[in-house]
Amino acid sequence: MSGRKREHLNETIRQKLAQLLIKEAADPRFASVTITGVTVSKDYSSALVLFSSYLPDANPEILAESLNKAAGFLGQALGRSLATRRTPRLNFHYDPGFDHADEMDRILKEIPLKKSPPGDG
Repeated sequence: MSGRKREHLNETIRQKLAQLLIKEAADPRFASVTITGVTVSKDYSSALVLFSSYLPDANPEILAESLNKAAGFLGQALGRSLATRRTPRLNFHYDPGFDHADEMDRILKEIPLKKSPPGDG
């Protein structure tokens, strides 16, 4: 599979998983999950699925464990909507990127702004 096709498949899986988590998953915590990225392996046997959650009290480890327990169901549902021979095995991992961005935003807000004298700028 070429790089361009794999990138297209990654994005398709990301979009379809996001829809499945909202519409078909039984766990209400999954509605707070955002799929931030998908990387399908070269042999197409597995897919690394990165996610974040907008709930401030969500425990990433417990949420990842729950998503990985539901991976079989999600993979079957995904397989029905993909036009591929095989559906990759899903492996969910928490993406801390948004946490880091929130932390940086908090730090930047704490920095006092210098007021420039009148006539500057």
